[in-house]
Amino acid sequence: MEHNEEEPGKRPYKIKDVTRQIKKAVVASNLQELQKKSSEKFGKTEMPQIHLDSDGTEIDDEDYFQTLEPNTELIAVFSGEQWIDPTHYLTISTHNSEIDSIDSAGNGEKVHLKKLVGQMKSNLCNISILSEPDLELLSNMDPNEVADITGRDFVEQLKETSGRLLNEKRDAYDAIELLKLIGRYQSGVGNKTTSEFRPFSPSSSTCSLSTMSSFSSTNQQ
Repeated sequence: MEHNEEEPGKRPYKIKDVTRQIKKAVVASNLQELQKKSSEKFGKTEMPQIHLDSDGTEIDDEDYFQTLEPNTELIAVFSGEQWIDPTHYLTISTHNSEIDSIDSAGNGEKVHLKKLVGQMKSNLCNISILSEPDLELLSNMDPNEVADITGRDFVEQLKETSGRLLNEKRDAYDAIELLKLIGRYQSGVGNKTTSEFRPFSPSSSTCSLSTMSSFSSTNQQ
């Protein structure tokens, strides 16, 4: 009771990132405080725009903010990001053995593609650590499907860069496999040479021991 009197007007909200995969609980009494705490929660230095999760309405008015119900679900949209209709997102569990329909699979791929493009827009350096399937998805994408997120020029450049990196990774993989084959071949030839062409010879061993003994005696003299 005393806590509520010291902080009047504070209400809880559920704040998410644009991918809706990261969710944070925030208690704030006004819009600016919510923006500041959201920035801290997501490890950002800039203040985000706040949107309703349900329909994307941007909340940029303090009076409207005060009409929100406690635990309203909100989206924090930072620079370079864009609110996306939640119907475009599918919850895909890694424990599912398969997706129920081809349509669901297609939607899931589109969602993942948009997420990748958004991540690359935030930090293009992340492209260097993408897996081959993700690079292939980006290199084969239709720029028109995601141009609304970052702009067509960026998407086309991302598509070209992804294709180049994918080829480089595959060339590197092929080179590594070739080196492995050469290593196994040389190892096999070496073993064969040792066993077939340089058999153990007792006389050779005796000669070697004799020579070593003679060398030792000479040094002692």
